[in-house]
Parts: sequence; C-alpha cells; structure tokens
Amino acid sequence: MRRMKVPVVLILVLFTTLFIFACTPKKNTNNYHTNILSELNNCIVEKVIENYEDGTVSATEIAIDQIYYGSFSQDGVAEILVTCKILNSPHVAGLDKTVGLLLTANTLETIAYKEFAFDKVVINCMESGNGKSRILVLGTVTSQGISIQCIQLCEIQDNQWVEYSIDALKTIPIDSRNSLGSEYFCFSTDDCLIISYEDELTNPAEIIAILIWDPDTSQFVLNP
Repeated sequence: MRRMKVPVVLILVLFTTLFIFACTPKKNTNNYHTNILSELNNCIVEKVIENYEDGTVSATEIAIDQIYYGSFSQDGVAEILVTCKILNSPHVAGLDKTVGLLLTANTLETIAYKEFAFDKVVINCMESGNGKSRILVLGTVTSQGISIQCIQLCEIQDNQWVEYSIDALKTIPIDSRNSLGSEYFCFSTDDCLIISYEDELTNPAEIIAILIWDPDTSQFVLNP
C-alpha cells in the first residue's frame, strides 16, 4: 500500500465521506459534515490526552499537524499516522514538542504512541519495499545559540517505535569548520536527506552530501 501525505482537513473529509453517504437524511448536510469532522478531531485529541507521558495536557494545547495514510506496522494494513503539536510547551519540554500517534484507519484504535521533545521537529514517512513505511524524525534543540540535532529512523513493531541507525551518515566526513555539538545537520525532502554543517541551510554551497532513500533496503544511501 502506497503511503500518502495528505492535508489534515482533506483526509478527515475522506474518512467522513463514507459516513455521509450512508446517512439517509440529506438535509443540513453541511452541519452534519462539520459535526463529524469535529468528532474525529476530538477523538484524536482524546487519545493524545489519554497517552500523554509528560504530565498533563489540555485539549486546547493539542493541534493536529499532519496525517499520513499507509501501512506502518503491518504490510497491507490500512493505518494512519497522526502528528500533533503540543502548544505553549516550555523550553525544557521542547518548544516544538510533537506527538506521533499511529491508528487503525477503519476504527481509529491506537496502535503506537510516542513523544518527541525538541525545539524543532520534522517528521516524514519513507515508503519501503516490504510494504511498511518507516518514519524519519529530525529533532533540533537550541541552547545559548548552539544547536544540536537528533536523527531517528523508526519503524513500528509490536506496538512500539523501534529506531534504526542510518549507516550512510557514518560515511559523512567530519570537517574542522564544524565547531557545533553535532557533526552535521539533516534537512528532509520526500525521498532524500540533505546534509550540511550549518543548522540553517541558506546556500547550495553549504551542502556537503545528499542521501537518497532506497525503498528496497529501507535505508538512505549516499548519492554518488
């Protein structure tokens, strides 16, 4: 099953279309549609509240960011990966704290849950040849003007987020120009990682390597 990244509103519309067609009363369809969207949003928010690990969180502090559709824990199984931003987080908890929530597509049952406490979080899904998508997480923390980055390539196994190493990163040479806490910084696109010594990529000359996603091996490989 091919994974797709879809805007939140659109994918909620897709999920509710079946409900709308199944309903016999056709009056006030717009109101009914709005109510269903609100119910689905509330369902996701409630699941975050139920699973939240870092103290407590209120519904007003949870914002749905992205929804991915595909297979993440089992090949051929329809699932959705929801990422939510936790608003107003203190710096110690990560200014861009993000929750990853994997649900069944038909019943919205929780499969796996994880929190990422960073000042900047970027999550992307990478399609694999085995039918399951892996999840790339780039988390950056900045303190006193110095940034460091954590790079995680994850897969859902037995209801857990399992992290895999990205072996190609070990081939990136360490340069004497780099004085930060991390040897490099990664910037993600749909099918590659762009590597730089700078935490803000403003010039193509700052790129030191590009890693291409290989779905057959479920890994990034150095672009020749």
